[in-house]
Amino acid sequence: MAMTEPAIHLRGVSRRFGALQAVRDVNLAVMPGERRAVLGPNGAGKTTLFNTICGDFPPTSGTIALFGADITRLRPHRRTRLGIGRTYQTSLLFNGLTLLENLFVAVRGLRPNRFSFLRPGRGDDGMAKARELADRMRLSHLLDAEVMNLSHGQRRQLEVGMALAGDPRVLMLDEPAAGLSPGDRPELLNLIRGLPRTLTLILIEHDMDIALPAADVVTVMKDGEVVVEAPPNRIADDPVVQSIYLGGVH
Repeated sequence: MAMTEPAIHLRGVSRRFGALQAVRDVNLAVMPGERRAVLGPNGAGKTTLFNTICGDFPPTSGTIALFGADITRLRPHRRTRLGIGRTYQTSLLFNGLTLLENLFVAVRGLRPNRFSFLRPGRGDDGMAKARELADRMRLSHLLDAEVMNLSHGQRRQLEVGMALAGDPRVLMLDEPAAGLSPGDRPELLNLIRGLPRTLTLILIEHDMDIALPAADVVTVMKDGEVVVEAPPNRIADDPVVQSIYLGGVH
């Protein structure tokens, strides 16, 4: 047995929706501190795989382990408390609240007093944590801005900050660059690359300019299956990747 358990370990994971086999017999081992990008065309099964790992859709078959502990049948909130944080393709922000309030809600939601109706005091450690997250996401200058008035890039940065609210051991980002302007993408890439190596990162991304520089290993999926697994410098020239993802050219 290896000296170090994988942070995330999938063995024979499949997910079926009626007659649709969305994920088929996936084996995946992501080591602690690794940056793993998951690529593939629309319908490849990437987001379903993410949702299976996070517990939204438990696998039809196979097992999932988090640092050696079997989490295959755990509910999503249990997985969150064990150390999985994630973002979604579709924004789930509170538009009527400020940036700081959104971060505070994310922090408070993972604590025992999350159902309390008491307003946080001046020295509330949850509010301090929210300010710290804003600083990490380079958003401290927007603490009092209503989220509805943020740019798309700033909203994406906020979503990453909210996913970090519980100090996860594994962070899963579902297409964080989706809809970003070319000018916003370098900032997002810098944020991703600046995350500490104590944090394991799994990233779904269509934008090669984000995915490849951010990754140590790239997994390519097609029709619910893993078809290529390689370092980033070998992905663009891989003939299988070119035929199914890049249309034969890069």
